Amino acid sequence: MRVSSMRTKKPRFNVVITDSEWPDGKLEQEILEKIGASVKHFQTYDTQGLKEITRAADGILVDYGNINEEVITNLTRARLIVSCGVGYDNIDVNAATQKGVLVCNVPDFMTFEVADHTIALVLAMIRKITWADQLVRTGDWSKHGTLAWRELQPLGHMDDMTAGIVGFGRIGRQVAERLHSFHMKIVASDPYVPKQIAAKQHVELLDLKALLKKSDVVCLNTLLSKETYHLIGEKELRSMKPTAIIVNTSRGRVIDQTALVQALRRRTIAGAALDVLESEPPSNNDEILTLQNVIFTPHIGGVSERSSINLRKFAAEEIRRVLSGQQPKHPVNPSVLTKPH
Repeated sequence: MRVSSMRTKKPRFNVVITDSEWPDGKLEQEILEKIGASVKHFQTYDTQGLKEITRAADGILVDYGNINEEVITNLTRARLIVSCGVGYDNIDVNAATQKGVLVCNVPDFMTFEVADHTIALVLAMIRKITWADQLVRTGDWSKHGTLAWRELQPLGHMDDMTAGIVGFGRIGRQVAERLHSFHMKIVASDPYVPKQIAAKQHVELLDLKALLKKSDVVCLNTLLSKETYHLIGEKELRSMKPTAIIVNTSRGRVIDQTALVQALRRRTIAGAALDVLESEPPSNNDEILTLQNVIFTPHIGGVSERSSINLRKFAAEEIRRVLSGQQPKHPVNPSVLTKPH
């Protein structure tokens, strides 16, 4: 267990970063020292280690660590846990609520980046960019006297396609805005979004079954939760058009990957573009890596220099707000706020 520590003289609050891709914690310290907080940075993932480092923390910043019921039960001072990202499936929100601990996330640090990446994958699939790249690199630009573009057929044209967006929150709405510029018809599925909100963006709200049946492109932009785990399985994939593609920039476990592999092998659907997988990184013998009708990127949909800074900044600011007695910006379990401390 590796730890670096930055302390103020007489800390009012103890803040713990359980794990992070940025190992210095300086940005978080600059924000939190304004309220007299001490920030300790770790790279800890196992339950026992997490219990030890978070036990006496007032605020907890977590990236990938599993803040389960056992870790939460062990907390003695914590007022809030902030997930450094949009998703919070690695935090037992029910246990935190029972304990009276607020859970927050950071849903707005990478909205444009993920939307842009979604569009990039849609374009790459429809225009077969990666396959065209290989034709050039392998010298098969003109094979046996046949023009290369014939090898890539069918090359799609987006202006008469329907795109279905599963999850019509911040990112889904930005994806819709971008897809409109390609003259696509847009439909969406989200049980928590009123029809009038979608209508303002000229998007028709459908149930998932109808969306999958109607769409040429399916974009997954939903959170991972108990409701959305394996939301797309064998039945859903069978209901899609055989010419349709699916693009996932949300979480790998939103799709049943075993069912997806079979659908891609059998050409139940035409292809997939995946920024996320059920197991990350995948093992070298993962069957999905052998498929030729898939494009992969290594979970970089939300990554940019700006978003990396914003993630750390927004997460630390949420800690600062709550510990200084202000209202949080993005509470996941707001009922905790009405309970007496």
